[in-house]
Formats: sequence, C-alpha cells, structure tokens
Amino acid sequence: MIDKKLETYSKTDNYPFHMPGHKRQAFEFENPYKIDITEITGFDNLHHPEEELKDLEEGWAKLYGAAEAFFMVNGSTGGILTAIFSAIGAEDELLLARNCHGSAYHGAYLKDTKVHFIYPEFIETKGGTISGGISPKKLEDILKANGKIKAFLLTSPTYEGIISNVSKLAEVAHRFGVILIVDGAHGAHLGICNSKYENPIQQGADLVILSLHKTLPAFTSTALLLKSKGCKINNETIRFYLDCFETSSPSYILMASGAKCLRYLEEEGKKAFLNYEKRLEDFYRDCKDLTFLKLLDRKDKDAGKIVISGEGYVSGQEIFSKLRDEFHLELEMAAGGYCIAMTSIMDQKEGFHRLKEALFSIEQEIKENQRISLEAFTYPKTVSVLSMKEAIEGQKVRRPLESALNCISAGFVDFYPPGIPILAPGELITEEIIKTIKAGMKGNLNVEGCSDKGILIVE
Repeated sequence: MIDKKLETYSKTDNYPFHMPGHKRQAFEFENPYKIDITEITGFDNLHHPEEELKDLEEGWAKLYGAAEAFFMVNGSTGGILTAIFSAIGAEDELLLARNCHGSAYHGAYLKDTKVHFIYPEFIETKGGTISGGISPKKLEDILKANGKIKAFLLTSPTYEGIISNVSKLAEVAHRFGVILIVDGAHGAHLGICNSKYENPIQQGADLVILSLHKTLPAFTSTALLLKSKGCKINNETIRFYLDCFETSSPSYILMASGAKCLRYLEEEGKKAFLNYEKRLEDFYRDCKDLTFLKLLDRKDKDAGKIVISGEGYVSGQEIFSKLRDEFHLELEMAAGGYCIAMTSIMDQKEGFHRLKEALFSIEQEIKENQRISLEAFTYPKTVSVLSMKEAIEGQKVRRPLESALNCISAGFVDFYPPGIPILAPGELITEEIIKTIKAGMKGNLNVEGCSDKGILIVE
C-alpha cells in the first residue's frame, strides 16, 4: 500500500533533487488527522475568505507586491484555468507560448477559444535543444496581425529555469490591450526575501500563477494566483472561476501549510535565501571543471534549476538513472540529452556535496569510455488542421505510429515530466513529430499519449 511504501522510502538515504520544495525538511506541524476539518464555525472558508484565510491571502499579496493573492489547493492547474477563463471573452482569441504546460491547452479547449501559438527562442547545447525565452519583437508582430487576441499566456521561468523578459513583453501586450498571463509555477521563490530575480508580477504581468510547493517549503498542491495592481479583471470574476475549478472542500491541512510557509519566509526568508544562493554559487564554482558533463549557466536562467548536460556522450536518462541507482540522488526529470536537479532554500550542504561528487564520478566513467551515443532532438513546429474541440470531440481511432504519417492527432502527446505537448489535438502528424516521439521512446522517456498500442488520430 502507498502509505507503507512512503514510510519505508522516508527512512532511506535518497536525497530529493525534485519538488516539493520543502525537501522533506520538517517544520513543526500538528498531527494532520487532528487538524483535518471542514468549514466549521470560526475557521473561515477559502471560497469566501473573510478572516484568517483573508489574512493569509493578504500576507502573500504583500510579500510579492501584488494587488491580490488567491490561495489555491489544487496546484497551478486551477490557477491557469481560472486565468484563461477570466481573461477571455466569448469572441476573444488566445495567444499561447508553444512550450506551455498541458493545462494551458486544456483551458483553451474548455473555453473553446481560437488559439494562436508563439514559439520560444531555442537554445542549442551539445546535450540538445532547450526552449528559451519569448521574443518581444515576435510578440509584437503576432499582435499586429491578429486583432482578436485578448490574452497572452507564457511560461517563465521554464522547466529548465529560463526567464523571459517579462517587462518588455508586458509593455508590448498592454500597448495592444492584451492581458498578460504568466505561468510562473516554477518561480514562486523569485522576487521575495531579496532573491536574485524579480517575480513576473513585479515586471508588469497582469495575472501570475505560482506553485508554492515546487520551490518553497509548502505541501504539494499549494499554489497562488496573483493579480497585479494594474489588472482590470475584477475580483468577482476571478473568484467565480476559482469556484468552478477548485474543490468545494479545500484542505485545511494544505492551507495550514501555506500559512507555515508564509510565516517562515517573513521571519527567516532573507537569511535562508542568502545561505541558499551561497550554496548554489559554491556548487557551480566547484563543478566548473567538468568536461564531459556540463551545467547550463546563463544570465537569463534561474541557477536553482541545475540543468546537467551529457554533452552528447551520455543521455539525460542515463545520468538520471546513475544518480538514482548508484548515488541515491533522485532528480526531477530526464530529457533527451540532459536532466534537471531542482533545488530550493531547504536544500542542505550535504545534498550539493553528494551531487558534485556523483557528477565527477560519472565524468570519470565517461572519460574511460568516450562515445557519442545521443541523438539530440527538440520540440518540432506543428501545423493545426482542426481546432482542439473538433479533434477531441470527433470520431477517433488508434493507429500504429509508423502508419500515422499525415494523419490528424486526436489527443495530446508529451514527455512527462514536464508535460509540454509535442502534439496537440487537431495538429498534423509529420515525419519530424514521429521522429521526435521515437527518439523519446528510444531514450526511455515517459511518453504520454503514444505507446506500443499506437496513437489516437481523427477518423
């Protein structure tokens, strides 16, 4: 049973270089069974916060410099759906960064809005291609050509930690009367307690979604939807859609975790971030002599996302598996030519030291057996033939991937994590897409939406 398995796992020496951001470092916390209640008298209601939960939301808004903060217990997904529905009217259209999480695509489908895509710039590395930031010039060109676009949703920071120039994107979007929504799920630690980068809400975005649990010490599924001081969407609209997409029985355990996290940041945050950033600096400095492995280090990247490239000598999955099986370091994800170690202010010196030693050990193995083994790949550009609604709700059939060339996809295909669609419903299945899916399967990545049984296509 899962409870016993978790208890057993907690007693091992496996170190978590993955979310949640508390990194299993326990705060003082009451037995959850004793505080698991419902909306009884005197304990406020998340759907109509007036007392303690209103104070909690106001505390988070003050920390980020937002006009409003809406606390959520169903992760960033509920916030993304709420933001899309709050910003888009019946005749409006949505501009979506192609590297957005699948939940953004689900929101567009549920809203039944026409979607335009903007592709990120791409960063070429020896370990493969990584999605970079969004070009303000490219955004301006798209908005000039499409007057019905009323909202633009992008991801910053990305799964790999790449940060877009949100200030310039906000200036462009607002010049065209477009609402800027930022999925900042991986950036809840940015812009607070003297941390290095600003948060998107401080850079002019209208709505920002943050997963507290990804990079801060809070329980899984805790999240925030921030509203900027200049955002024209009224609170009642946002609350209505939060009611639609969030459970009517929100967990008081998760809300208590959010309160614990906020109090910790208010009281200990500055010191914790100083220590964390020093540990990161030391780690990158100590790893600068790696040759056959490399750490992606850029000015537009959050250093807390440690991207380890195999440089073409070894795949991301091989590094991931070695770190887990031989060194008991559990990373967040593996891609084609790289893998990601997620860190937070709760990471300990021991963890960084163990990761450094493990990387140099793997490097020595590669030196002794040099080989170029990786076929790097990236997210291919796609062509929409039908709307997502037409493809999802129409007749469909499953066909072997090899014989699906030039067919129209009836479902989503993605590598999970991170859950960014390679292929969305209504898009053409091209040779490049088939090649990418096969490369992911060959690299032992977790491919959602396509298997040995085939892929769903429009009949």
